[in-house]
Amino acid sequence: MKLCKKLATVLISLSMCGVSFADEKKDNSFLNIQKKGEIRVCSQAGFIPFEMKDKLGEWKGFDVDIMRKFAELHSVKLTMLDTTLDGLIPALMTNKCDLIASGLTVTEKRAKAVLFSKPVFKVKITAAFLDTAENRVKFKNFSDIDKSGIKIASHTGSAATLYLRKTIKNANHLQFDSESAEVDALKQKRAHVFVDDNVFIEQASKEMNIKFYTLDSQQEGDLAIAARKNDVALIEKFNNFLEMIDKNGQYEKIKKVYFN
Repeated sequence: MKLCKKLATVLISLSMCGVSFADEKKDNSFLNIQKKGEIRVCSQAGFIPFEMKDKLGEWKGFDVDIMRKFAELHSVKLTMLDTTLDGLIPALMTNKCDLIASGLTVTEKRAKAVLFSKPVFKVKITAAFLDTAENRVKFKNFSDIDKSGIKIASHTGSAATLYLRKTIKNANHLQFDSESAEVDALKQKRAHVFVDDNVFIEQASKEMNIKFYTLDSQQEGDLAIAARKNDVALIEKFNNFLEMIDKNGQYEKIKKVYFN
């Protein structure tokens, strides 16, 4: 009994001194990447100009160039994994990749599932029509798209789709698996309008040589890189990297390539 009392006294004393017998799980997210010599990034190719593939299947784009610089800084190989938009977070959660870099808009729902970096870009949700005199007369404000008989196209899982779900009450909302499919729906007149972010619409107009008539919503969004909730060290490293390239001018150089 005396021995038990003495042992209890020692344990209490150690506890008061801040000594813990529990093994705390260390955050080795960044160290593990360095040990592997590779960082795997999930992304959906086709989101102009953030992530794309050229005719040879090589990755390029604003997000891709930023991730390539991050990998080079830490002397690791960058591996891009083409993933559908609605499959990005599940792929991250099941350890198929270390980060998501896919023009992902920060939303309250997504922030409950993943850990976001500081914003890498800001966009605005915008409606795009074929530029005709009829459309210019019929649609004056973004809210004019929410009318009975109007077909609105958007990309499944996108911030635009999430916004439309909350705001559209009367129009017919059509969802597609890719940005190119939503544009095709407009071109083929299967939809009266498609809704996406303003940057994609501007780039799609240039790439596809289509003149759009656009109306901005009041909804802005931050695009950011995403990691698993526990991978704090990895996001901290990325945030430090963002701050560094902002200060040394590399961020602006990458931006000018895609947004001139």
